[in-house]
Amino acid sequence: MTIRMNYFALLFSIFVLVVTAAGQTTSKPNPINDGSTEPVATQLGLLRHAVQSLDATLGDISDKFLPLYAKAKEAEAENENRISGRLALLTQAEQRAELLRRQLLELIEKETAYRTRIAQIDEDMRPENIERTLNPYGTTRTAELRDNRRRVLENERKGQENLLNVAASAHMRLEEDVRQADDLVRRLRQKLMPEIDRAIDKINSEKP
Repeated sequence: MTIRMNYFALLFSIFVLVVTAAGQTTSKPNPINDGSTEPVATQLGLLRHAVQSLDATLGDISDKFLPLYAKAKEAEAENENRISGRLALLTQAEQRAELLRRQLLELIEKETAYRTRIAQIDEDMRPENIERTLNPYGTTRTAELRDNRRRVLENERKGQENLLNVAASAHMRLEEDVRQADDLVRRLRQKLMPEIDRAIDKINSEKP
């Protein structure tokens, strides 16, 4: 932005100087006042020459300064892209850490549900509770039904224990993943945020 302002300021200054000089040339008193058109033609020629000189000067300045301006714009765009890339990297790391933390919370809820069900099964397997469950049927096959009921509860308990063991193993891995993800976010913030802040301050300082 500073290069562009300096460039246009320089062009404007040169334009003012040339036009002023041309105006001073055309405003000189004409010693010949006999109605001849030769002095007017001379003055127009001088003005035309001044304009041509201005065009040539502006063209030369453009050839020198426009590449510098283009290069400055490219550097500014590259700087902004670099900032965007760093912010995107930090955002991705934060999102991954948050996703892992949600997965860990869901797993803890499942573990709680498995433990609650195992405790309920243990309560249902008590002899008096099995007996209470079978009384309403009024059958003479109480012993057989009691054994069947106990086997069903034992099988369910084993299934719940297996699920709990799997969840416990996943719990340990997820806790480590969350710890590493949080550590990565912390290190990225320490490294990238100062650099991002400096780049933003530089961009803001170059704006009008």
